[in-house]
Amino acid sequence: MRTQKTLILCVGSRLMRDDALGLVVGETLLKRNLPAKVKIFETGSDVFTLLDEIAGFDNLIIVDVIKSGLSPGEVVVVDLGRLSQERVSEIQSLHDVDVISAIRLGYELFREKMPRKILLVGVGAKEISLGIGLSEEVEKAIPKILETISHLLEPDSPDD
Repeated sequence: MRTQKTLILCVGSRLMRDDALGLVVGETLLKRNLPAKVKIFETGSDVFTLLDEIAGFDNLIIVDVIKSGLSPGEVVVVDLGRLSQERVSEIQSLHDVDVISAIRLGYELFREKMPRKILLVGVGAKEISLGIGLSEEVEKAIPKILETISHLLEPDSPDD
């Protein structure tokens, strides 16, 4: 993926415990020496504003906690382009209008500007309640998330 323009979309809310994970990962990535064609974008619940950010990128990597039967801190990579519409609907974000629905809308409105490849780095949440700070399980998953993202950015990544 390194030779193409890639956006890493880090989603979350700092006020909802584990839901802050995407933002924490985004802050960590911003401190790293990433390839010039990689951009980090952090967003909260206003997912429709991100459609302008996504447009023009070849690849999109979404980092978010998800509700779909994962153990707390469990990390998965899902190629959203390879899933059926029904399976994509099963992956629930924690926001009223989730990122996946907004991206789906983007494809309906201006498909030619949307990324060709969309990967979700999803992490099982434990604590989604009002409060600050990640649960221990989700905090411990951060090194694996960062390693996963680094692997996805490698030019010979099997997800290319």
